[in-house]
Amino acid sequence: MAAQKVSPSIDLAGAEAPLLDLATLAERVKAIETTPDAPTLHHLAMREPTSFHQSTIYYGLVRPNTPAWRKYGLLAASIGIVFLQCFVATGLSFGVGTSTCSEHSECTRGNFCDEGICSGCSEWHKSCCLPNATATCSIDKKEGHNRREMGEKDREGMCNTCVSDKGFETNHDVIREGVHAMFIQDWFALFLASLVVAFGVFAEIRDGMLMEIALREISKRREVSRGWRFAIHGLNFARYFILFPKILFSVMSLVHDNGGRVRDICLNTVAVLFLLEVDNLAFLHGLGERTRMEAEEHAGAHEQVTELDLESMDAVKLVCVLTIPCAIVGGVCGAYARNLADGETDNVCYMLAPLPSMLVVFVQRVKANGRRGVCAGLGWAIVGFVAMVGWGALFYQMIYLQATGEGAKYVR
Repeated sequence: MAAQKVSPSIDLAGAEAPLLDLATLAERVKAIETTPDAPTLHHLAMREPTSFHQSTIYYGLVRPNTPAWRKYGLLAASIGIVFLQCFVATGLSFGVGTSTCSEHSECTRGNFCDEGICSGCSEWHKSCCLPNATATCSIDKKEGHNRREMGEKDREGMCNTCVSDKGFETNHDVIREGVHAMFIQDWFALFLASLVVAFGVFAEIRDGMLMEIALREISKRREVSRGWRFAIHGLNFARYFILFPKILFSVMSLVHDNGGRVRDICLNTVAVLFLLEVDNLAFLHGLGERTRMEAEEHAGAHEQVTELDLESMDAVKLVCVLTIPCAIVGGVCGAYARNLADGETDNVCYMLAPLPSMLVVFVQRVKANGRRGVCAGLGWAIVGFVAMVGWGALFYQMIYLQATGEGAKYVR
């Protein structure tokens, strides 16, 4: 190729350079556009989705010179987000079948208003509605001084609500009738919805695992205070054993109480899953733009994930995808398990809802410590189940005090 001057007005030495023809120029431009930048692609491929809680760890434990108000403000916000998620999810799981009421007509079929709370019509109430029933009747199965008796007015109201053209209908009978009326497309919709729930729950579990990995790697470089350790572990524990079981329980209860039609299943699943998106929405829209962009660039544990961590994530994913649909479908089918549930359908749902979380914790401990992690996994699973039961009991007591008005004396 002949050398030509870069500019006709330049007479300096070295002003001549070979000019590219159009074909060569086109090839070079194409190469620039299509040849990937390997380091950039590797960095993007290794990046993990950043969440609000990972940003909290970055600003609180990684980034130097972070102002105290931002460091502890983000930590308080993370705790507040998880608390709200757990509180609302628990309220939803109770509110589906145990809503507040002021009269019997406000309760759904198969339920009656009992001291401000909708309670299910049960087998032991059936004798109260017989023609030869006494003026008073036991409202529960308790004995002794804890036994509550219905007055004549309450008994008549309960019987008018629980007795239909088909006779006395228990809450279990109504639920079983609704499940029995589900068509094949309804069951497929329920299975699809359970898979969507499984993916959403695993995304939250994966976020928690990345938080644990980040905390582990930071601890190798410097000392991390007990307060931060307790806060991070506590957030994950609450999500595992309060938020996720209540999400699953809500999905089952919504099918039992609101119907198992395709439309209801799809809409209710979308309504429940918004609880899992609160932290993501807070990260995208709650943080300042500069704060969020810096967190997107530097936060996360993508560079510290080991091969063992990846294997653990894959195992946890498999557990979620297999057990969550089984738990949801099994809980819905629990309407047929009268003997197993002692006449209470909720008992089956209550037993199956925490099972995926318990298995996830067990698998994580075994993957991390081998056979030595079996006992630790079982122990943490049992502790988590006890914590879930205790949280539920406290929440129900709070609802009861509000509904009966007895909570007023504690507020004054």
